[in-house]
Amino acid sequence: MQDSAIAVVRELFECALLRPELDENRLAKLVHPDYRQQADGRSLDYADFIKHLRHLKQTCSRVDLEILSWAEQGERVFTRHRVAADKRDGGRVSMLVIAEFRVQDGMVRACDELTHMLSGTTEDRDLGSRH
Repeated sequence: MQDSAIAVVRELFECALLRPELDENRLAKLVHPDYRQQADGRSLDYADFIKHLRHLKQTCSRVDLEILSWAEQGERVFTRHRVAADKRDGGRVSMLVIAEFRVQDGMVRACDELTHMLSGTTEDRDLGSRH
């Protein structure tokens, strides 16, 4: 039985954000090679997404994520989630994210998200898409 779309998105969050190391082999099973992401007006393809995650792992020592609400309709998942991170330089950043994921055949194919910085420095404003 194939996992629900929200289960795939939750697994992506776990793999991409919550684990201290980036498991690119596991990620390749969750994210389609043709992946496209729009994040605050920036476009990322699969390679850019991997660069973004590597950058997050280098910048942040710890990331917490809380799904505040979600809705699933077929292959589409909408989430409103809060991401808080401890930065390696001693800073802390917190973002509220509203995202639409498209999941097909057990893989995330696309994500369209808007982020709102709740706390952090001006330089952290683009942390949700920086790579």
